[in-house]
Amino acid sequence: MQRFEKTLAMLAPVTALLVSAGAHGVIVLQNNETVNLGALMSTGSDRMFIIDDKLFTFQYVTTPNFNIQQFDVTAKISENVNEYGLRDVGFDLTGPFVDGGPNDQTVQDMNLQYKVEILPEFYARGVRLRDAFLAFNGSAGGTGSFARVAETIFETDTGDLLGNMNVFYNFGPPATIRLADEIDFTAQNPLGYRSLECNKNLKFFANTDGGFSSCSFVRQQFSQIPAPGAFALLGIAGVVAGRRRRA
Repeated sequence: MQRFEKTLAMLAPVTALLVSAGAHGVIVLQNNETVNLGALMSTGSDRMFIIDDKLFTFQYVTTPNFNIQQFDVTAKISENVNEYGLRDVGFDLTGPFVDGGPNDQTVQDMNLQYKVEILPEFYARGVRLRDAFLAFNGSAGGTGSFARVAETIFETDTGDLLGNMNVFYNFGPPATIRLADEIDFTAQNPLGYRSLECNKNLKFFANTDGGFSSCSFVRQQFSQIPAPGAFALLGIAGVVAGRRRRA
């Protein structure tokens, strides 16, 4: 899987564009462009945005602890193509993920349910989802403190469970740390998928008075393969890669 450059870099937000005027409309994000999470989830919003050849729908965000107006969604398109001439597409969820009340025995959490699907034009040309990648820059300090993100992925069309990803920084002791995880779907289905339903759960807990738990970004990324016989339709990188605006 191609990896985005500068995984830990935080990029300045820029203005998103709208496909249609008014409160309703699908937002179109170019590479590194940003939409505010609160605005995306506001009343009247379609809660949908396009990044390259993918349509994302944020079905709901629930959190008893965080103000979603303080978080942004930033489009990510890999600079390099994979062996099939296709780029990885995804987004960063950025903002102040932090447990601001150490030793209050309260876990600060957020849950995001969303769907990713290949736009019909590109699905017809043979583009298929082949894997998912999750990363974050979480950190924690103090006995029993942790920062964690767990993700469960289903196939949209059948509802079948495809797998789970987990990233974490558990202070321990002993400390256990995993900052990136991925699922390769081709072992289950070499032909890939049209659409995925994803549930992402984020938890942050500072267990002691001097402890901490924080994160500034969570990265979501999907790579893709051509369906059998699709090379001619894709132009072996010409069709998809040709429409990119490089970072």
